[in-house]
Amino acid sequence: MHVRLFPDLLPLLAVLIILSGCSPSEETSHASFPPPAVKTITVAGEDMPLKKDYPGRLVPIRLAEVRARVSGIVLERQFEQGSDVHKGDVLFEIDPAKFAAAVASAKAQLSRAEAALSLANQRADRVKRLLARNVASTEQHDVALADRKQAQAEVAVAKANLQTAELELSYASVRSPIDGHIGAALVSEGALVRQEDGTQMAIVRDISSLYVDFIAPLAELSRVRREIDAGDMQPVESSNAIELILDDGSTYEHPGRLLFSSAVVDETTGQVLLRAEFENPQGKLLPGTYVRVRVTEGVAHQAVLVPQRAVQWDTLGQASVMTVRDGKAAAQPILTSRSVGNRWLVTQGLKSGDQVIVDGLDRAMPGQPVSAAPAEAAAEKAAERGTASDCSAAEPCDIPS
Repeated sequence: MHVRLFPDLLPLLAVLIILSGCSPSEETSHASFPPPAVKTITVAGEDMPLKKDYPGRLVPIRLAEVRARVSGIVLERQFEQGSDVHKGDVLFEIDPAKFAAAVASAKAQLSRAEAALSLANQRADRVKRLLARNVASTEQHDVALADRKQAQAEVAVAKANLQTAELELSYASVRSPIDGHIGAALVSEGALVRQEDGTQMAIVRDISSLYVDFIAPLAELSRVRREIDAGDMQPVESSNAIELILDDGSTYEHPGRLLFSSAVVDETTGQVLLRAEFENPQGKLLPGTYVRVRVTEGVAHQAVLVPQRAVQWDTLGQASVMTVRDGKAAAQPILTSRSVGNRWLVTQGLKSGDQVIVDGLDRAMPGQPVSAAPAEAAAEKAAERGTASDCSAAEPCDIPS
């Protein structure tokens, strides 16, 4: 019976012998694989200005709507459209004929009133002398004095009428109220302009400096204030705190200054209105342009930053990075507060000197050995190949392999 069972076990024994013979070679094969190569940066604290961009719109510091102050027919336009004008320059001429006639009439009325005043003065003086000799009565003296006062009042009225007529005559020459850049003429020669509705004739904008109005959430302003009060962030000089980002992405050469922040919060949006001023000596900035205002909120002291591509996020929103410790990859949870360019500002989890993997994360497994090389080596190779690169240990960039 034992002889019959033995042949049934032969196949099983053969399989065991084969498996036992193959295992050493497979282990040898696995052991021969080298550790995966990764690129790392060494974290170092740095004083980092923390900036925030807000959308805004350029508006002139002064805008004057040139309107008709008298009614009449426009005879002439005396400016070049789209040019610079100075305060007091004549822009339009309105037909002055009736205003000149009104001035002449007012002058004649003034002359008549002055003549009447002269006669009243002579009469009052005569009655006064007669009263002293008891030739004239007191009543006659009182009447003479009253006539003189009435004549004086008539002269004052005539002078006021003359001043009004001369003012209206001057309004027939429409002048620029400010220095600035004038746009298109809104009326042409032969057009009737009216004083009653203040016909708009042109617009002059002072663009020697421009305002930028923008809004910021109250929550952000409060957070910045708390961080400064807590010492986590240092305030910056106001002269360098405002920058203007143009539509092509370039930074405007002249820094701005913050004029005010509104003390009233919009009830519907919870935002605060702010205004900054930028000099415009070359006239590069044009009113109405949409721009971005870059505000330096403060300076983070010895901030720790890592490239965004080095940070992984789980389904719960927890951030982590892969570090290299003793030649092995290790997962490290971190806390981030904001993005700074293409990097995350890390508030907890990392310290100066830690090695963070930035390239090769898909090949690194926690607890497994890795072959780490500085990320700057990729930039050096790119430079050798003639590739322009601004890579650094703090801000590495992707270099094609």
